[in-house]
Amino acid sequence: MDSPIAFNSLQMSVYGLNTVKPEFFAVPFNQKSQYEEAKMTFDPFEATVSVNVLRASAFGDAIDVSAGFESIYTERVATTIRPSAVPTASAPMNLVLPLSKKLELAAGSYLIVLSFEWTNLGVLTVRLWGQESGTNTAGGKGGDLTKACSYTPTTDAYPQGRAYAGLGLRQWNGQADSTIGFGTRFVPATAKVTACIVRGEWGNDIFNPGDLDIALVLKN
Repeated sequence: MDSPIAFNSLQMSVYGLNTVKPEFFAVPFNQKSQYEEAKMTFDPFEATVSVNVLRASAFGDAIDVSAGFESIYTERVATTIRPSAVPTASAPMNLVLPLSKKLELAAGSYLIVLSFEWTNLGVLTVRLWGQESGTNTAGGKGGDLTKACSYTPTTDAYPQGRAYAGLGLRQWNGQADSTIGFGTRFVPATAKVTACIVRGEWGNDIFNPGDLDIALVLKN
């Protein structure tokens, strides 16, 4: 951040969900897509989000928050995951995480870690609005597959910031008493180039670095 900021609420927008059938957890990886479905309309459900704000000394392509990061605030926030009434990037942000106190941060570099927990076993992934920016032309998460698609690159709205994805520690087997968690390591998040998505070919989509649309708001 270029200047000091005070906020007591984090806001973002839900894009949709990936839901799964019980069979998803029993079949091999290459068959899982048969039992997974992307949805933009769904019944609201309750969730808890752990908000952890860390002061950062530096960022890289991969980070480990066990070194060079100082946790300065942590809070668990109860919220409701609901679909956006108007499913566009310009719609009002519909996921609000109110904090119990005002947080004041000096100018500098920070990492905000959001950890979502819910008990709805039919929900695999909650997707939030963001944007991709880059010029990749190959397909696949590793960028090593042939992909015939041309698109107009998106300009990075805030090149000083970036989104990261946590690396999981344990696998979830779909049972109510199973656990899933994340460790201290994070890698840059990626997002699909929308213009090049082909339904049924998710493994060969084009991925670029992704950013999360998030607002830090001070409410009275």
